[in-house]
Amino acid sequence: MEKYVRKYGDATLIAELTKTVNTHGEARALFSAEVADSLAQIVEAAERYIKNESARLAATLERLEAKVPEFRELGLGDVEERLAAVVRESEVVIEKLRARLDEMREGKATHLTLDEVFDLVKELNELWDITSRFARFYSSLYSDLSPLFLMVT
Repeated sequence: MEKYVRKYGDATLIAELTKTVNTHGEARALFSAEVADSLAQIVEAAERYIKNESARLAATLERLEAKVPEFRELGLGDVEERLAAVVRESEVVIEKLRARLDEMREGKATHLTLDEVFDLVKELNELWDITSRFARFYSSLYSDLSPLFLMVT
């Protein structure tokens, strides 16, 4: 009788443990999929932001340099080079993040850091800050000199 009870108890315990482990596996897979989907939205938003603002910055730089070529030597040339580097690096980082997200969905990876993409966003914002100072300088220069232009004409 004792053997029977022990065997029955073991079988029940094993069934409960198996059920608990399987439930955890399902919860883990669901968690990974939900997190991967949420992170994918962040990655897509960052990619859109970097692409759109990089294009807008490139156009702004081109217009400023066309109007005042000396701005290139005063720092806008460096901004252009840094912008090109940000664009190249962002393509690599976004692809790495997408691959990592796929691994998360498949359950092969459990985490993902977005530091690299946000470092690129930060760099892009710094480039915009530099460019905006040039734009404000040009604006103040134009407003200061506009009375002279009126007097000449």
